[in-house]
Amino acid sequence: MKNHKSYEKKAILICVSCFFFMLCVFSTAAAENYIGIILNGYQKDCLVHSMGEDYYCSEKRQLYAGDKITKKQNIKELKIKWAPYASGKELDKTSLLVTFEPPKDKKSIVLSVKEILGFVKTGHSVSIGATRNISDGVVFQPGNNATLIPGQKTTFLWESVGGKYIIFKNSSGMEIFRKDLKSEEFINLTPEEIGMKQGEVYLWNISGIKNNRQYKIRLLDQDITGLVNEDLKKIERETTSSANKMIQKAGYLQFISDAYPQDIDLYWLSYLILGENKNENTLNEDEKIIFENLKSNYKGHVRESM
Repeated sequence: MKNHKSYEKKAILICVSCFFFMLCVFSTAAAENYIGIILNGYQKDCLVHSMGEDYYCSEKRQLYAGDKITKKQNIKELKIKWAPYASGKELDKTSLLVTFEPPKDKKSIVLSVKEILGFVKTGHSVSIGATRNISDGVVFQPGNNATLIPGQKTTFLWESVGGKYIIFKNSSGMEIFRKDLKSEEFINLTPEEIGMKQGEVYLWNISGIKNNRQYKIRLLDQDITGLVNEDLKKIERETTSSANKMIQKAGYLQFISDAYPQDIDLYWLSYLILGENKNENTLNEDEKIIFENLKSNYKGHVRESM
């Protein structure tokens, strides 16, 4: 009998330890966006090797970090549009490797915002095709693995109707915050209201709905928070048009999230900023293209991270 109880205790301890380990490892499987677009020179004897599969090169073919491109005659004949910090490392005369090397200190991302938006615009026709099946209805926020900013309100919005409470638990499974939703369809909360602390991974869910799955969130590192806030202020100071400010901020937040997925996921904030535009008629044609792409990027990102 004692041995049986001992085994039970050990089994429980192992389960708890595994649960704790899973929570503490903050997922880095955020959706990886393309960082290159083939423009020309692909017409003959050209292949892209990506994720174990071979594809024919084509106009607007999207390229991802780690892809290998081969072109029998000369790889230099290939014309590619690169995102900032992306490039093709030539392996030999007929092949190259797609690489992405953002700065380790994260401090110069804001200087590349216009280049980032130009790349988004170039990929417009591909992105629209890839995201046309994404619903324009209720959009889940802030997404799985989101990093919240100290002092910044975050919108928590779920796709199912109803919902009685929003509940937050720490990595030990202990409830730290619960709030009655009072039939509201969304709620705005700061990390301080929730009781979040640096270095901790939390789970949140909505009780009383069909899909009450738990999602991970954490607090953005203090140093990164300071950098992001300063970069957003820089965009605010140096951009005159309100529409341009909105687009540059959203583009910056998405790109820095893609560049450092282990540390940052601020896609949710980019979507909130884009939501501040109440009249799309104030945007010119280029701005509309980028605006729609950034919104589509968020919808695709949040679904792929779940």
